[in-house]
Amino acid sequence: MDTSRIVFYVLLIVMLETIAMSCFKKSMNDSRFFVAGMLFYAGVGFMLCQTYKYTGMAMTNALWSGLSVVATTAVGVLMFKEVLHFHDFIAIAMIGGGVMILKLTD
Repeated sequence: MDTSRIVFYVLLIVMLETIAMSCFKKSMNDSRFFVAGMLFYAGVGFMLCQTYKYTGMAMTNALWSGLSVVATTAVGVLMFKEVLHFHDFIAIAMIGGGVMILKLTD
């Protein structure tokens, strides 16, 4: 298993998805962003197919989901001025802990 390649692909997936979600959020004011979001999600699908060549669906999805929650939350707070509450931080920490346990037991 090529761990560095898997990590690179999953990070790229997270980046593409975070951009896509940001485009969808901005599409409320400008419909062109909706098309851009769809294109970025096409990139997510392509990169998922590439990642599955090196690791299984469960590990890919666990890494992708956990990192995506953190990245999307950060963008929501920094770009869109969304507010986080204490229980949000606890939930994000629990997701991160679950991803680490999955990766360590792989």
